[in-house]
Amino acid sequence: MLGVAITLGHNKLDHAVAFAVLATTGYFAWPDSRGKLTCLLILTGAVIEVVQGLQMIGRDRDAWDWAADCVGMGLGLQIGNWMSNFTVALRYDKRKSL
Repeated sequence: MLGVAITLGHNKLDHAVAFAVLATTGYFAWPDSRGKLTCLLILTGAVIEVVQGLQMIGRDRDAWDWAADCVGMGLGLQIGNWMSNFTVALRYDKRKSL
């Protein structure tokens, strides 16, 4: 197999972190489309699991992987929200001190 496997040592944690990164990135990339981003990530996680369950792929379908994807997505959106609030607060403090 070609490529490099990057893993945190636990499959569910790998899923959650991957979707947290996708959601946080998407939070800032498409600020006016967060609802669409949420739907897209939920569907992406579900499709990944369905495709893994196909016989030709040779992997197992696991609903808990999809649940970990959704948890990671929620965490990523919250991280994006915190980062956004933090940067707004920093901008406010700069204006206030002038």
